[in-house]
Amino acid sequence: MEGPQSKSGEKNSGTLIAMENTSPFSRSEMNDRLRAVRAEMQALGVDALITMNQANIRYCTGFRGEPHTLLLTKAELVLFTSFRTLPWAEQQTQLLQPDLELSVASSPLEEIAKRLSNKGTRIGVDTTLSHSHFSNWSSKFTNHQLTPCSAIEQVRRLKSPAEIELLQQSQTINESIFEALLPQISPGMTERAVQGLMLTEMAQREEVAGYCFAPIVATGGNAWEIHHLPDNTKIQRDTLLLLDLGVFYQGYASDMTRTICLGKATEQMRDVYETVKQAQGAAISAMRPGASTREVDQAARKIITQAGHGRGFTHGLGHSIGLETHDPGLNLSPSTAEEILLPGMAFTVEPGIYLENQFGVRTEDVVIITDEEPVNITKQPKDFLELHF
Repeated sequence: MEGPQSKSGEKNSGTLIAMENTSPFSRSEMNDRLRAVRAEMQALGVDALITMNQANIRYCTGFRGEPHTLLLTKAELVLFTSFRTLPWAEQQTQLLQPDLELSVASSPLEEIAKRLSNKGTRIGVDTTLSHSHFSNWSSKFTNHQLTPCSAIEQVRRLKSPAEIELLQQSQTINESIFEALLPQISPGMTERAVQGLMLTEMAQREEVAGYCFAPIVATGGNAWEIHHLPDNTKIQRDTLLLLDLGVFYQGYASDMTRTICLGKATEQMRDVYETVKQAQGAAISAMRPGASTREVDQAARKIITQAGHGRGFTHGLGHSIGLETHDPGLNLSPSTAEEILLPGMAFTVEPGIYLENQFGVRTEDVVIITDEEPVNITKQPKDFLELHF
């Protein structure tokens, strides 16, 4: 589920020990990314691209600090930061040097305007740029045409083998947190107490860079609110508990949801759980190259609807995942743009059924599209789990 990404708040103490400096990627992979982005820019008719999106900048350069503005043209790659973060920027972007220029210009946009002066270029900017910022930027680039551009996001859709390995490692860590949490949960605890235990488990793992979103803990009827913020509701015996968690590992996100029972489940709970499980299995089986995102969503939605719970499945089936928990532009949903699945895409698959004032069930895994069978990198079992006390 979507949530705040962690910030690199390390301070420059005169050494570079405080930040990760070893790139998990090769020089050739980083250069391949830039070639692909430039090709996408050309296809979109964009001469220059300016991004301030942290995930995009990390993807293109490896830089993880702040401030950050990136200019990309056919011949230039310029990263603007400050003199305070320059040592980290130099180390984190060394795979691209000397082709990448580092600048500590105090006003990046003004510097970029000078570099592009009188060229009449078509400049791509982040699609998330607000209207006020777009207007302000337009006043600085009066000789050019600004246009929203998702060239980097388009390239990010297809994960390399190295990226998939990082997603797998992130998912493994996330599952270990879930496993460590289970023995600590008992009836009478509040949702917020369980969330606190989950956050503690995350904080105790040095390899975890941060949590992807505030973990969701929802008991009973609270699960009707799909993105429920844990509160002081006490978890009762013989009720369902929905747990949704994710962490960042070397920049890559994980995301998993499991629904468990604290005690003995009713037959209705078991039936709903089994329906959700079957729906997820049908969707994953459909996730082959050439299938569409809506077809995959429909594979799960059909089973839930036939079971009489169509009105209880009110969200999309899943989303792309990578450097962001919700990587932009790809969703398994009936209400967003239909896309064709390609090898290298990574999705969450998270069908759910939510019964108002009763309980909710959601099961979520991360699946990689390959040339042949889809690969589910989530290994946590999905057998219905009843914790007995």
